[in-house]
Amino acid sequence: MDRPTLFDIPIDNVRMDEAVGLILERAQECSGEKERFSQVSFVNADCANIAARNTRYHQVLQSSTLVFADGIGMRIAGRCLGVPIVDNVNGTDLFPQLLTAAATSGLRVFLLGGRPGIAAAVQSWIERDYPHVTVVGVEHGYFRPDEEDDVIQRIAASDAHLLLVAFGAPRQEEWIQRHRARLGVSVAIGVGGLFDYYSGRIPRAPLFMRKCGLEWCWRWYQEPRRLTRRYLLGNPLFLLRMLCQSSQASQAKPAGSAEKAVRHKGS
Repeated sequence: MDRPTLFDIPIDNVRMDEAVGLILERAQECSGEKERFSQVSFVNADCANIAARNTRYHQVLQSSTLVFADGIGMRIAGRCLGVPIVDNVNGTDLFPQLLTAAATSGLRVFLLGGRPGIAAAVQSWIERDYPHVTVVGVEHGYFRPDEEDDVIQRIAASDAHLLLVAFGAPRQEEWIQRHRARLGVSVAIGVGGLFDYYSGRIPRAPLFMRKCGLEWCWRWYQEPRRLTRRYLLGNPLFLLRMLCQSSQASQAKPAGSAEKAVRHKGS
């Protein structure tokens, strides 16, 4: 698949249903072949900002099997940089569709992350709304360093196909990459704050705000202390990076065109 890049990060520029299909395909392909592994990442404006200053995280995103553009910021950047994003493929909206696919294909799920009790609440929600999905394990994300090996062993022993990791970026992506050989799953997905929504801890934005690309405003309203720096400083910084990249691209075009013209004349 042709993967365009935004901020030097390859993007799987697909619709939501196609994204679900790609994840399902990899989970089924790798089932029973534990040496094969797929990492799925989502990139929004804040992730792009983090990747610009965190080389390790940037490299993990570049090496991820699938990377989906998440949020209005990436759509704006794509439009300005000549890479139109076809859909807002965010983990929160993808999750129910993925569960539907897991139910029909028999894929087993492990939930890792969130505050104590949050992953268990998500499991209860799944058991109520998606009774045919098999959740083979849950674990909160506040384990101590000396408990990490036990957590990894429980995941590997669970025989899960899909591992959802809700540590927040960049920790979740780096954690998956660091332990990928030991997890024993087919696909691991970094899902950020998804568990908070499906556990009921934080309500989602009204549908009209989501359709208008304003869910970030709702999130800011819900958690101002945590998100003010991200949005008040991060959004302008993201737009500045986008403008700089757009300027660099426009400056490079004439040089490339001139070089082609010279080659053509010489021939």
